[in-house]
Amino acid sequence: MRTYGNFIDDLRLYVRGGTGGMGYPRLGGEGGRGGDVWFVAQERSTLKSIKARYPQKRFVAGTGANSSVKALKGEKGKDCEVHVPPGISVLDDDGKKIGKNFGFHLIYPSI
Repeated sequence: MRTYGNFIDDLRLYVRGGTGGMGYPRLGGEGGRGGDVWFVAQERSTLKSIKARYPQKRFVAGTGANSSVKALKGEKGKDCEVHVPPGISVLDDDGKKIGKNFGFHLIYPSI
């Protein structure tokens, strides 16, 4: 993280999509999909406010529900929204650009 006076130029976050639920193979059940992490542009958001609001800087989506005899298709995991300033770039650990945010939803998919 680089800071210039009171300004934060970049911010490293831990982001993970939710894992899927277990299926019920004997009955053809299907586990629920894991939740997704969404980067949502918000006009008054800053990197400094994200750092202050979430000191651990961890965003993990919910796990999908397991299938059962009563519900062969498990429920989808809960999505996680991260409010970010418009115009940011999202990079992975290798520095490869995942997406550019110009005021729309950017999804970090579940596993």
